[in-house]
Amino acid sequence: MQLRFVGDVRLMRDRTAMPGAVGPGPFGRVQPLLDHADVLSGNLECFFTHDMENRQGHWKHNKVLRVPPAMCSSLVDAGFDVLNLANNHVMDGGADGLETTIQTLDQNALPWMGAGRSLGEAVAPALLEREGKVIAFLAAGDNSQDYAAPEGPGVAPMEPFADLLARTRQAAEGADLVVVQLHADLEFSEAPAPYRVRLSRQLIDHGAHLVIQHHPHVVQGVEAYGGGLIAYSLGNFVFNVHGNSYQSGYPDARYGWVLSVEVDFAEDGPRVRGWHMEPVWIAEDHRPEPPAPERREAALVEFRRRCELLTDKRAMRRAWRQRSWREARYHALMAYYTLRRGRPLTAIADLLGLPLRPRNRHWLLGVLGLGR
Repeated sequence: MQLRFVGDVRLMRDRTAMPGAVGPGPFGRVQPLLDHADVLSGNLECFFTHDMENRQGHWKHNKVLRVPPAMCSSLVDAGFDVLNLANNHVMDGGADGLETTIQTLDQNALPWMGAGRSLGEAVAPALLEREGKVIAFLAAGDNSQDYAAPEGPGVAPMEPFADLLARTRQAAEGADLVVVQLHADLEFSEAPAPYRVRLSRQLIDHGAHLVIQHHPHVVQGVEAYGGGLIAYSLGNFVFNVHGNSYQSGYPDARYGWVLSVEVDFAEDGPRVRGWHMEPVWIAEDHRPEPPAPERREAALVEFRRRCELLTDKRAMRRAWRQRSWREARYHALMAYYTLRRGRPLTAIADLLGLPLRPRNRHWLLGVLGLGR
């Protein structure tokens, strides 16, 4: 069985198209890389809405990642079989945006996981059947302000880790293959945080066979572990990197990746027979395309270096400490600029509030050299 995965998919309107027209899908130039898989999965890094101008006032901020529901057809045409919603943008449109997203995917017969109208729906696995085998897809994110509540909408929580591990074990009891997708960690990091390495391996120990991850916007290493496979970040795939001041300073963000995994089923369970990572280049119109030969080779060389980094504990700790300090400097600068704008109380509140979010505690401890 072949499963294929891509990273962050931010659908965007084609502003050159006629009003009301959907325009061409973003996957055409790389469609051969997506075809002929038994399962194709990606992270949907946006939400569907009919209210593109926020007339109803549901948006979280002014730069939300939204698209009209008609654009879901591009996902269907590309052959996607299941989509992850456990990310930091699916709730950009609030409960209304999530509801429209869920309804749109359901109307297009596209399975999804990782978010929901309640905690129970958010953590429930998406179940697919292929070749007589049941595949369970679980997902979770670390954006705690968007976590679902028992009776409230949001994303599946990644913490506490014990709950995620228990959900994985439960899914493994009823499925032939378990895939866990995580959306977590600091952006633009060449290596995962130590806690995420530990968690990913624990997920394999608790019954997952594949652990597929995204959010850093750049590729990170892939490793075989315990008969399974862990991909720490697939980076972008469809994203407005060009002209985006937030991402344009990181050349690696212009590369997307397609992970293909071959799985065999034996009497004692599934085993990963082989895997392959193929880079794509995100063009000026934000659509992925095959890279020029020299770009492809450079990307593969860097990817292999990041895989080797996973085997060097000292280098991993050094990379994490450096990345933690970079994050600390970023927040210090944001506080400084807030002070300059005459908002001292807001600056103080932002700094004091950092440890309240679980995702921040890891890098705060990293600054102290505690290797979290």
